[in-house]
Amino acid sequence: MRVVALIPAYNEEKNIASVVARARKYVDVVLVVDDGSRDKTRETAKSAGAVVISYSQNKGKAEAMRVGFKECIKMKSDVIVVLDADGQHDPDEIPRFLEKVNEGSDIVVGARQFDKSVMPKIRIFANSFSSWVTSLVCRTKILDSQSGYRAIKTFVVRKIPLTSQRYQIETEMLIKAAKCNFKIAFIPIKTIYRKEAKSKVNQIIDPLKFLLLVFKLSFWKCRA
Repeated sequence: MRVVALIPAYNEEKNIASVVARARKYVDVVLVVDDGSRDKTRETAKSAGAVVISYSQNKGKAEAMRVGFKECIKMKSDVIVVLDADGQHDPDEIPRFLEKVNEGSDIVVGARQFDKSVMPKIRIFANSFSSWVTSLVCRTKILDSQSGYRAIKTFVVRKIPLTSQRYQIETEMLIKAAKCNFKIAFIPIKTIYRKEAKSKVNQIIDPLKFLLLVFKLSFWKCRA
């Protein structure tokens, strides 16, 4: 089983080297998609041993993931492990994702365990609400619709078209995968929340876009 770790990154020169180095212990290739960073993310990732795709203009996480998926297909990967570049996902949990894949799951999502003492209440509520809405559309229990830490069998991204922008792509993937009868599983993961980390999510616009996306996808049908 050929495994590629895909890490979308934007201005993460302080964190990317550690994430790459730790992920390399468990996968065949670490692929970093540098999403138009203005710092030394690209150079730092390469020095840490990653294969890097870089472009000059910031296009958002969704586009970085699509570019990364296409490259993973070219690399003939069997499984793609997607994780964040900012250190909030622990690469040492990768073997747990792969174990679940080996048991037969097509997508394995890391369900975050939120610590109310450090996590803003509004973010906990937003994640709980979005997971509940996504569960209704998927007709199956979705424990964490927004988690970006996941393992995906490559044939899944070949099968389902992903067209969303920004962070809606994670929800789009789950809804379309559920409608195509792919097996979705969840594992509990640690939530490494750093107060100094600046969220790239717009707390007003992104929730509205999420609701519009879910409404549209409720009518989406999987093609044979």
